Amino acid sequence: MIADIIEKLKDEPAAMIVRAASSKDLAQCQKDMAEIQLAPIPQGYIDFLRNVNGFAFNGIEFYSTDNVTDPESDYTLIDVVTANEDFAEYNEDLAHCVLLGRADDDLYVYNTQTQKYEVLDFTGHDSMEEFDNFDQMFVSVVTPRI
Repeated sequence: MIADIIEKLKDEPAAMIVRAASSKDLAQCQKDMAEIQLAPIPQGYIDFLRNVNGFAFNGIEFYSTDNVTDPESDYTLIDVVTANEDFAEYNEDLAHCVLLGRADDDLYVYNTQTQKYEVLDFTGHDSMEEFDNFDQMFVSVVTPRI
């Protein structure tokens, strides 16, 4: 479960766990996605952002509603709107996907056609794993790196 992983990593210096997103943060994020004609952030990811507005650990990133810089490491986690704007520009074949995060050679997306969360290969965009909900995907990708 996500809450268990977050609790386990909350004191880990290498983990960047961002404060919860506010309703205002989430509304602005959805508005910004609509303005650039991209699919909205899926509800499962919205629920995650309400608890953790961005996450980075051991090479894994899940984007936040705004750019967040860790004061200790000076590492900046980019926002989901910017990530999707850049993603859409270079990946027209994946216009049906909402980019949620990445790690190494993996992309974490929500496929609006299949309504599944997927782990895609960075270069070929092949779906390597799919999940019915965001919680399943998060646990699957983060747990092995703890």
